[in-house]
Amino acid sequence: MENVRINRNSAHVPISVKIGYGLGGAGDSIPYNLFFTYFLFFLTDVAKVNPAIAGTISFIAILWDAVTAPIAGFLSDKSKNPRGRRRPWMFRSIWPLAIIVFLMFLPNEFTGLGQSIYYLLMAVLMWTFYTTYCVPYAALGAEVTHDYNERNTMRMIVGLFSYPFVALCNSGPMWIMAVLVPKGVDIKTCWCISGSLAAAIIILCCLICWFSTRGREDSAADLQREMEKQEKSQGFINTYKDIFRMKAYRNLIFTGLFYIIGYTLFSGIGVYMFTYCAHMTEVQQAAFWSIYTVIALCCTPISIIIANKIGSKKKTLFLFSIMFVINCVVFYFMGLSNFSQVIINGAVVALTTSAFWGLYYSTVYDCAEIDTFINGHHREGSIVACAQFVQKLGGAIATNAVGWLLSAFGYIGAAQQTQTSVHGILLIATLLPALFILISMIIFSKYPVNKKNHDALREALAKKEAGESYTTKDFTEIL
Repeated sequence: MENVRINRNSAHVPISVKIGYGLGGAGDSIPYNLFFTYFLFFLTDVAKVNPAIAGTISFIAILWDAVTAPIAGFLSDKSKNPRGRRRPWMFRSIWPLAIIVFLMFLPNEFTGLGQSIYYLLMAVLMWTFYTTYCVPYAALGAEVTHDYNERNTMRMIVGLFSYPFVALCNSGPMWIMAVLVPKGVDIKTCWCISGSLAAAIIILCCLICWFSTRGREDSAADLQREMEKQEKSQGFINTYKDIFRMKAYRNLIFTGLFYIIGYTLFSGIGVYMFTYCAHMTEVQQAAFWSIYTVIALCCTPISIIIANKIGSKKKTLFLFSIMFVINCVVFYFMGLSNFSQVIINGAVVALTTSAFWGLYYSTVYDCAEIDTFINGHHREGSIVACAQFVQKLGGAIATNAVGWLLSAFGYIGAAQQTQTSVHGILLIATLLPALFILISMIIFSKYPVNKKNHDALREALAKKEAGESYTTKDFTEIL
């Protein structure tokens, strides 16, 4: 049967479920990293689109995704599908998502306005199906288990799988070009091959996730009871008003917004920095991403282990993020002009950003319990979607800024760059990300949830749902 009743309050989640869920991250990591690492570069240096126009195309597409994410979360929460609120959405989105990823890098004969419209359409469609897969996928993680440490562990496994996907996206196209271009294959065909391989892996991994998580959602009876409650609840706008009344969630949202702006500035300018500051070849860039992946895989468990050990995601993420800031400032003054410097910089970035991607969504799940305790509804989809809304809003702002800043610094695609444009690339890759991530951590320093008060909340919530007496004295600060 599709729906099997499972005790989600149990601390143990089978390793097969964790691995299957982790593989589902392909539908998140592959489109996300292909877009933020290469789409702008593909437009400026392969399709020869003006940098400002390329940045605007990316901005519109990501902003569209930011707007649709809360809608997808709300509709997922309201779904009456007897097979569950999350997995049916995921299954229907896998196929068009993979196809559009392929079409984004497919060679075409469009020029001028027609070319811009084509890439804008592909980008908008990609982000649409990305949202209808990723919002339910992320929300499903909150339903698999309610245990504080198990959620951290699940996100760690997602992170462990995500970095091979990152390597596929970041080093794969460069390896393909390094091998095939000397044999006479043109650049556009190489990008087409890269897109087709990415699409195939999305389908395979997401289907494995879909199969392995069967039975991990609420039973049909539980779903019906939840729907009856939500029929009496408020609509779309008031749902998000309820959510934003939570102080802890507002803190988390603005933390994510500024962090994503900083991270996207760094990742979006990366290929430009490799090419024009460090003068790295395709082989060197591919080698960098391969090395980066190994470092990131080794680093990913570190932040989770520390967070579980000290019982605080806030302290852990704050420590790792400050390391990112210091690293950026140091390399702004040292420069990133050779392969060795890029490797050292990449090692620190891998260590520090793995903490954010490993812990942020686990923290979002904590706020879902706060919402349930205060408002009496299971709105994991809306909670996750709103977090993804600000994530995409930050990404849209940063990507558009990269395009316009490149234009302001006099960047010309696939050409010899001036000293001004090279310095501008370095500035975008170092000081600007450091500034936004520092602001993010100043905000996050006020986040009130830790393992102790979260466990107290879960205990009180169980008693409240059972009709028993409870007290809030051990977690008042998170309400």
